[in-house]
Amino acid sequence: RKPFLFTHGNLSSNMAAFSEFGVLPEVVQAIEELDWLLPTDVQAEAVPLILGGGDVLMAAETGSGKTGAFCLPVIQVVHETLTNKASSKPQKEGCYLNP
Repeated sequence: RKPFLFTHGNLSSNMAAFSEFGVLPEVVQAIEELDWLLPTDVQAEAVPLILGGGDVLMAAETGSGKTGAFCLPVIQVVHETLTNKASSKPQKEGCYLNP
């Protein structure tokens, strides 16, 4: 499976709220407490793909939101895993790498 490659030239400018692309309400609340009201273009493109199990490779400028784009899905998976463990539900397994 080939990862989707993001570069500065192929990002859309359609921004949506974090909750519109599958971020859990608990994570959205934490994001809003950090005053992140809207995702950057990089986050808007990458987060739904990563949460959907897709592979993503990015090349973008400093300050474009790459770290948030990779970390938000990781935080969500960890939250879901801990919640499932606490309620004895089967856990999702996954591996996320962030250079």
